[in-house]
Amino acid sequence: MLCFLIVFVGCWISGIAENIHMTKVFILPIEPGMFNWTLQGATDQFSYRPSLLNAPDLPPWIHYVYSDRHQTGFLYGVPPQQHDDVELEIVGLNRKNYETRRRVVHMNVQEKPDPAKHEVQMKIDNLNVEDMFDSYRLNRLLDVFRCELWRESESDLYVTFLASAVHLGARHPLRPNEGEGVVLRIGSRAQFSVALVKLQDEVKPLWKRGSCPRDFKRTTVERLFRDEGFVLDWCAFRLVEASSSSLHQHFPAGPDLESPADHRPLSLGQEDFWIRPSKSQVPQRSYVSEFVYTIMIPMLVMIILVLILSLILCFHHEGMNTITVESVNKVRCLYRSKRNKETPAVQMVQYTAVHRATNTLRSLSSQRQVPNPPSDQCSTTVSRSRTASPSSSLPQTSTPRMSVECNTYYRPHPPPYTGPTHSRADF
Repeated sequence: MLCFLIVFVGCWISGIAENIHMTKVFILPIEPGMFNWTLQGATDQFSYRPSLLNAPDLPPWIHYVYSDRHQTGFLYGVPPQQHDDVELEIVGLNRKNYETRRRVVHMNVQEKPDPAKHEVQMKIDNLNVEDMFDSYRLNRLLDVFRCELWRESESDLYVTFLASAVHLGARHPLRPNEGEGVVLRIGSRAQFSVALVKLQDEVKPLWKRGSCPRDFKRTTVERLFRDEGFVLDWCAFRLVEASSSSLHQHFPAGPDLESPADHRPLSLGQEDFWIRPSKSQVPQRSYVSEFVYTIMIPMLVMIILVLILSLILCFHHEGMNTITVESVNKVRCLYRSKRNKETPAVQMVQYTAVHRATNTLRSLSSQRQVPNPPSDQCSTTVSRSRTASPSSSLPQTSTPRMSVECNTYYRPHPPPYTGPTHSRADF
């Protein structure tokens, strides 16, 4: 008995078992109590790293998010059809003393009895995916359908899909305090109500937009969701029906509701939805053609232009000089002839008179020029003037006559004055 108790306690400490159902969203919280830790007030005291046992990461249908508001990590997802059991390894780290502990969680995948055959797909803009982990908030959303829009599903309504809108390809909101958006589906075996069919007909014209801005369109049932704190994107509202084997969608989903793996609309029961391509399946792109187009072709054109310009400069250099000189002479001749034609006759007469007077003055000035006196005469005159009175203490200066004699030109005598002559007849 003691041995059995020891084995049972050891299995409970080392491993935890969880039962999850196909086609239904499971939520597994990861709290400090799972590792026998006590939260001491710091929100970032503990961190967790979940993965498959003996593997580096989680399977593609299980997601992990840590909520600072709840101070708890959450594992959530939907098991695919005909999936085997999985074992998860969760490693916890106490950042205060760097203590690590390990737990193994056994996920028993079970087939859900009476799975849903009809689903309602919607997108909530003002919430994050961690907000839907609050059971009270999630039940308020389900009550809107149970009590108002889809009363036939009161007995078996449950969530069949849950994911972040950003994870499915939507953009982050412009304001950081706004929610990223949540895409979810709720399903039941009951037929769609008349209210849901009318609601789909009302929002059907919006499907061509794919995704609408926030508060873009409000419907007749808007108040039912606003009163409970939900802001829906009616461009993503769909009613999904089921076939005998799997669920399919009558209308195409918008771009925000496509799978990031294979870019196909979300549909429950498709196992290949969760399969992502491997590295060998990703097509490889060759950059040789881009390199040729962007570098080689411009370089080839530039080399051809340089060669043509070099040939022109080498073989036509002399001819270009001759042509240039002749062109300059022709331009000068044309300019002169044009100037002569455009100059008036009166201006030409004035120019001729001025030119003639200038020549006359130049001839008269050349007649007044006298050769310079001998240099020895000037020096003798200067020396005599300096030694004329050796006893005088005043400085000796040259006289005007001396300066005039030594200059190149003699000052001419003024012409005789000739007054006006008047005859007696004038008086």
